[in-house]
Amino acid sequence: MAIGIAAWVGDPGGYLQADPALATLLRAMALIKGMIAIAAAGAVFWRLAWPLSRFVAASYLVGCWVIAGSTTLIWQLSYIVLAAVLFHSAALSLLWVSWRER
Repeated sequence: MAIGIAAWVGDPGGYLQADPALATLLRAMALIKGMIAIAAAGAVFWRLAWPLSRFVAASYLVGCWVIAGSTTLIWQLSYIVLAAVLFHSAALSLLWVSWRER
């Protein structure tokens, strides 16, 4: 759902025409962030096989949604600063929750 909303909001046409080199660089960064998102989703999927509290499970799922949505926004070259802040905040929150859970 987060990916669909981010894809609907974004329109990369302006960036692609204005500065193709920057757009290529940003899309390469989005691919790297996409690989991180896939790794995070895989780790969360693996962790959900064991019993969790509702708070921890919800934190993991929301963190994965935010990472996926922000990666899509970066790919769409829309709201890049907001997407970067969201991506890194969600990644740090996933790491913090996984560190603090028992």
